[in-house]
Amino acid sequence: MKGKRQYYSLIDKVYRWDNISTSWQVVRRNKGSGGVDGISIEQFRKQELTKLGEIERLLQENRYKPDPVRRVYIEKDNGKWRPLGIPTIRDRVIQQAVRQVIEPLFEQDFYRHSYGFRRSRSAHQALATVERARKAGYEYVVDLDIQSYFDEIPHDKLMEKVRERVTDGRVLGLIQMWLKSGVMEDDQFYETEVGSPQGGVISPLLANIYLNHFDWGMLEKGFPVVRYADDAIVFCQTRKQAEKAYQVAKDILEGELQLRMHPEKTKVVHFDEGFQFLGFNFWKSYMVLPEKKMKKFQDKIRFITRRQQKRNVEQMIIRLNEIVRGFGNYYRIGNVKKKFQRLDEWTRMRVRAFMRKRKSTVSNHWILNKHLEKAGMVFLTHLLTTRS
Repeated sequence: MKGKRQYYSLIDKVYRWDNISTSWQVVRRNKGSGGVDGISIEQFRKQELTKLGEIERLLQENRYKPDPVRRVYIEKDNGKWRPLGIPTIRDRVIQQAVRQVIEPLFEQDFYRHSYGFRRSRSAHQALATVERARKAGYEYVVDLDIQSYFDEIPHDKLMEKVRERVTDGRVLGLIQMWLKSGVMEDDQFYETEVGSPQGGVISPLLANIYLNHFDWGMLEKGFPVVRYADDAIVFCQTRKQAEKAYQVAKDILEGELQLRMHPEKTKVVHFDEGFQFLGFNFWKSYMVLPEKKMKKFQDKIRFITRRQQKRNVEQMIIRLNEIVRGFGNYYRIGNVKKKFQRLDEWTRMRVRAFMRKRKSTVSNHWILNKHLEKAGMVFLTHLLTTRS
């Protein structure tokens, strides 16, 4: 793109030892399962100097070839399954090494209210932006859903966006290889002609690079956007503006970026009608915790507190607190006090039953609540008091 500085020599920064070493530490910290070669994080760690030295040599000598990603599926809230592509540990280290070098080059171009997978940005900031827009008089939104976004990004057009900043042929070649490395599923190899598989270290950055065109394109037409990865909300003051914004979004996404807007899920709505964004139901001036999210939380607690398990009470509470803190710290920014109270009561009931199964002598209801706090159990309602 005219006016943007382009970077011609980057590969030497990618395979520099300190960059590779740092990228390995990031991959190790993020954990996750291994890829098609069967090598785990722990196995890689035991040979890390050898493995990292091999990565350095392969990149220096231009001999590196990625493995196919391993296909796994995770269940979505609607009961459907989302495909993930898990690269090998080696490939994740190299992807992270490239990301560390090129991400700062694109950060200067990214839209202010794009919050997904960016340093020092979060889903809470995106949610706060929605609240500010409502208070500023934006009564209507286009609730945008991009159908199978990660699976359908066209490689050629994505690479055009990458080349706006990066012109180092070796680095471009690495990205191209990852896009076309293929997928292994049930011992069968499948080529990847489109898409950037979710699960890869480099995929979130590539996704932001591609949709940055949408962010700025909408703003140039007078329609501010808040986006987190492929979830986006377009703000409008009237229904007429929102209907026009819907068509502008369709023109950019489908006409220019060759993606698909979901015909049923993408809609124009008023705040009073309500819409969902990043796990919350926005309705009038409220941020509501959906019943589906509560049920998913209860399913996790039910599993942690099942009576037939080897953990003792202390071990169970440690694991329970991890789930409670993660859920509570995310949803506490909403209008959730009554629902948190309900969930706390239900969780305490589950823990009491677990303790009685372990022949705890504490049975009185009031004492037991006090005992649970003394044992270190975290309550959702307590997390509300630390709300920022």
